[in-house]
Amino acid sequence: MCAMKTSGPLAALVLAAVLATAACTAETPGATPTSSGAPGAAPSAGSAAPTVAAAAGDRDGCLTGKWKADVDAMAKAAARLGGGEGTGSGSITMEFADQMTIAYDDAVIMIKSTVSGSAVEAKMTITGSATSTSYSTKGGKISGVMPGGKITTKSVMTMNGVETPMPAGTFDGNIDLSKNTVSYTCSGNKAELNNGYVSWPLTKIS
Repeated sequence: MCAMKTSGPLAALVLAAVLATAACTAETPGATPTSSGAPGAAPSAGSAAPTVAAAAGDRDGCLTGKWKADVDAMAKAAARLGGGEGTGSGSITMEFADQMTIAYDDAVIMIKSTVSGSAVEAKMTITGSATSTSYSTKGGKISGVMPGGKITTKSVMTMNGVETPMPAGTFDGNIDLSKNTVSYTCSGNKAELNNGYVSWPLTKIS
């Protein structure tokens, strides 16, 4: 599992992993990763990113199509990690076709908690989209490459009425496919992604 800095209150730490797509870039804060996103269990030392073929056999037909994520459910699940309360709004959609695309339309995640008796609110707003031209959905795992730098985030934390911007360099909204740690389940018009932190409940819309 990726090491995360804990210099801020718990709400800030939870928000860093709120969408389960935080990148492991603690060593180089502020840098935009070439493949960023969701950490799960760390791969074994020396393991390489999987080579992904675009063959039809590497694509699970159940996932084919366009899906909408339940942003509010994602926020509530993430907030529970830190004993807080979460709400989500806006839209996150994913499409699995010849390419895999994730799009954020003003997706907002808010987490409220109490730290040392003080009310803390963390808010992340995500916009933009990214596309993977090399991905695989097979055997309950999603792997491949999804380039970073295509999605923007704005994160702020409010404590005792004081609003403080939070660094967004460790998260740009993409799903990290390179570690082969993003799992999925799929049945009919329902699916779920998971990276070891929280789940992304998905409903098929086309």
